[in-house]
Amino acid sequence: MISVYILGFHLLPAQLTNTREELSLAVVTTLYFVLLPLLYWYWIIKIGAQKAWKLLLILSLSSLMARLSYPDEIAEYFEFIAWLRFPIIAVLLLIELYLMVSIIKGLWQARKAAGDPRLAIIAQYAATVEQEKDLGANAPQSLNIEGTSNSESSKDKITDDKKLTLGLILATEPASWYYAIPYFSRRHPSAITQLKLLSAQPWHVVITTVCLMASSMLSYWLLDNVSHIAAILVSGLLLYSMVLIAANYRISRYYSLYQREGKLIINNGIWGFMSIDLTQISDLKLGAFSALAPSQKVDDKSLGMVSTASSPEILTIGRGDTANVQLLFKQPQVYYGGMGQLSESLTMVNLVVDDPQELVDALLAHTPKMQQAS
Repeated sequence: MISVYILGFHLLPAQLTNTREELSLAVVTTLYFVLLPLLYWYWIIKIGAQKAWKLLLILSLSSLMARLSYPDEIAEYFEFIAWLRFPIIAVLLLIELYLMVSIIKGLWQARKAAGDPRLAIIAQYAATVEQEKDLGANAPQSLNIEGTSNSESSKDKITDDKKLTLGLILATEPASWYYAIPYFSRRHPSAITQLKLLSAQPWHVVITTVCLMASSMLSYWLLDNVSHIAAILVSGLLLYSMVLIAANYRISRYYSLYQREGKLIINNGIWGFMSIDLTQISDLKLGAFSALAPSQKVDDKSLGMVSTASSPEILTIGRGDTANVQLLFKQPQVYYGGMGQLSESLTMVNLVVDDPQELVDALLAHTPKMQQAS
C-alpha cells in the first residue's frame, strides 16, 4: 500500500498538459480507488472476516493521498478531506486524555493487584456465565413450529463475549503496568518452567525498543509539517508502547508458564494467554510434536488418561522446529490472542518449554487422577 502511494507521488505531474500526463493520472487513479480497495476487501474483509464498513478506511486514505498528490485542477475536488483534520485532531486529543486517565488508573490497580488483572476478568466472566445458566434453566421457553427454542441465549452469549473482549482489552492496561514494574509483580507465583519465546531474549527487547523510538521520531518528523499537535500525539503514543514492550519481555522471561489457584496459566507474552483448569487436562505427552499436524510425533510418552478427542486445529506456543510438550483437554479451552480480541477454542496445544519434566512433576503433584494413572 505504501509503495503504491509513493509510486503515485512520483508518477503524477504538477499540471495536466498532454495526453501522457492524463494517462498517468488515469493509472494512478485506478491504483488508488480500484486496486487498493479490491486488495483490502480480499485480504482484510474477506480473509480476515472483518466488517465491510472498514472499506471506508482505505477509500478515505486514498482520497487524502489524491488531495496531496493530484494536479491542482483535480486535487481541489478532494478538498473535503482537508476538513477531516479537525475531527481527527479531536479524536487524538480524546485518545490522549483517555491514556492519561488509564495510566493513572492502571498504576493504581496494578499497585493493589494480587495477580494478573486479565485472570480476574476471566474469572468474573465465568461466574457470570454460570449464574445466567442457572437462571436460564428455570426460565420458560417458547417453541416455534419446527420445534426449536426461541430463547435469547444465543444473543446473550454474544453480548457476554463482547463484554469479555472489552474487559480483556481494558485489563491489558493495568496488566502491562503490573508486569512492567517489578515491584508490582513481586508477589507473583513463580514459574514452573519457561516457554522458549523470542521476546524473552534481552537483545530482542533492545532492538524492539530502538525501533520503537526510531518510529516515534520518524512519525514526528513526517507529521510535524501537517499538524504539530498530531505529531506530538502520535509520537507520544508510540513511546507509550514501551510499557507494553517491557511487560512483554518480563512475562516471556519470568512468567510464561505457572500455576495459580488450580489453573495452569500459559502466557505467550503480553499478546496472548490461556487459563486452563487442571482438572480439564486429560493427557500430557512428552516427545517431539510437529507444529503442522497433530498426528506427526515421535518418541512420545503419555501421562494420565489417554484422550481420543481430535482437534481440527493445533496451536504451538514457543519457538522451535518441534514442540516437546503436548496438552490435550477434556473440553475445549480458549486461547485469548491479540490482547483478548482474538479468541479460539482448542482441544489440544503444543508447547516448547525449557524443561518438560518440571512441568510434568508440577502437574502430577497437583492432579491426583493423573498421578494415579501414571
